[in-house]
Amino acid sequence: MGLLHAILLAGTLAVVVGLIIMVIGKLGEAAVERHPEMRRAASRLPLGAQMENRLEGREADVRAELTALQNALGEARRRRYALDKELEDARRSAQAPVRVVGREDAGLNRFVAWMVNRLVQQAQTDARTVIALDPEWAGPQVIEVWSENLSDARRDLLRYFPAPLGYVLLSIQLANSGKAAKDTVTETESMA
Repeated sequence: MGLLHAILLAGTLAVVVGLIIMVIGKLGEAAVERHPEMRRAASRLPLGAQMENRLEGREADVRAELTALQNALGEARRRRYALDKELEDARRSAQAPVRVVGREDAGLNRFVAWMVNRLVQQAQTDARTVIALDPEWAGPQVIEVWSENLSDARRDLLRYFPAPLGYVLLSIQLANSGKAAKDTVTETESMA
């Protein structure tokens, strides 16, 4: 029976020691809770929880606002790029020479034509230069034509810029009426 008594005694001691530790823990907890600093900290916990909830809400609002601002910034950058490109195109267009055929007269219509020179284009692809012509003729050149009608305007253009020298009329339209009365001419028609 000695072994059974020893086991019972050890179990009883373990329970008693556990109860003593629990009582000491409760007494220590009560002493800590009675401390004035602990009471102040405990009284501030609900306020801290409210502040935390408000800050989390504010954080969500700030994140949404930041996303909206980033989207607006991206849109502004895209608009600025488009405006810069338009400005550069306008500068380039303003610097490009405008050739005029005919005399500006109140009774005449103003036509706008676009022409290129195929000889200059071919020379640029072959990496050589055409001495007598401006290299800008490789791209479309704007020409103002003052004439009574479209057929006279085409005739005057081909007289100043003949097809045998490589000039090709790409298109012509009436400029002062706002109508796009485009008459596109192919290379073979202008050569004839």
